[in-house]
Amino acid sequence: MSKELVEDPIERTPDEIMGEVMDKGFDSFYVGYSGGKDSGIVLDFISKNYPKQFKGVLYCDTGIGTKATMDFVKSWCKDHNYPLHILVATDVKRVRESKYGEIGDSFGYEAMVLNFGFPGVANHNITMAQLKMYSIKKFCTARKKAGEKPIVISGVRRKESTRRSRRKSYRTYINADGSTWFCCPLYFKSNDWVMKYWITANIKRSPCYNTIHISGDCLCGCFAQEEELGLLKMFHPEVYEEIKRIEKLIPTKGTDAAKKWCTWGNHNKTTLGVEAQDDIEGMVCTECFHDQNQDESKASDTSYLREDIKPTITPKESESRRIKRELINKEFRERELERKAGKKHQVGKVKKAFKESQES
Repeated sequence: MSKELVEDPIERTPDEIMGEVMDKGFDSFYVGYSGGKDSGIVLDFISKNYPKQFKGVLYCDTGIGTKATMDFVKSWCKDHNYPLHILVATDVKRVRESKYGEIGDSFGYEAMVLNFGFPGVANHNITMAQLKMYSIKKFCTARKKAGEKPIVISGVRRKESTRRSRRKSYRTYINADGSTWFCCPLYFKSNDWVMKYWITANIKRSPCYNTIHISGDCLCGCFAQEEELGLLKMFHPEVYEEIKRIEKLIPTKGTDAAKKWCTWGNHNKTTLGVEAQDDIEGMVCTECFHDQNQDESKASDTSYLREDIKPTITPKESESRRIKRELINKEFRERELERKAGKKHQVGKVKKAFKESQES
């Protein structure tokens, strides 16, 4: 089987790309599924158009994903009779001894954080390898031993983001990592095409898009926004508690690097800091009262909820925090309005185009 990579060619359709895949001798298609929109579309496309070669779904249990996404993926696959293979990061063991671990030690999020610290943009490659790639490689190796010629189908698109379009690994639609092969049938597709397919095929996605606006399969923190940790505490406490548990291990079990990068998302905010923030609710509910019977003039007074906690800040500091909180809340509301307006415009545009195409 040739290891020639196809780079920056004339744009090809998903069927043309899959034709090249079969010409290379691959006979078993496994779709990598995160519960998101693009991976849901490519799963629908492959299962319907290549039922003979389609062998199942790969979902990576990174150890730092939401229960809601895991439950959604299981339910979606069951409803559509997709064979589901859950690949667990901690099931992969070290085969060589190094300063980061002994032979037989598990990979996984906890081990990675204790070795390197909470990940950021700079070490996303390490994070992806330890939480997803190693388990995918292990799975594909097993399928080869069973006589298959497997390839992993991804929903990655060149036009999905500027960051991806610039990276060398995303400038090919058929790619190999060692002996493990990947293919991106949607590589050349636009956002409009994706939205049209998504609406027409009535494809669902993880409920996490309603809370944290991403699929929720991997919350490693590499590209986390500053407010995300607070949102996890509110909507996905199981992930927040896992971050908190690992955070507490760093002082005694972490390397020097871990002690340096000791906060999730590297925003200098610990879980303790989130819990100590007086008005974390104000991040998304600035107009709510804790007590509906309370007078509006007392809405900002939450001391009755914490009668056992004595304030340790001066009036001047308190006023400063109030002003900062109001600025953060204002910025958050403006960003949310912009995001919703943009999404509404995009969906409306696609629906209009689809309607016109049906009428013509």
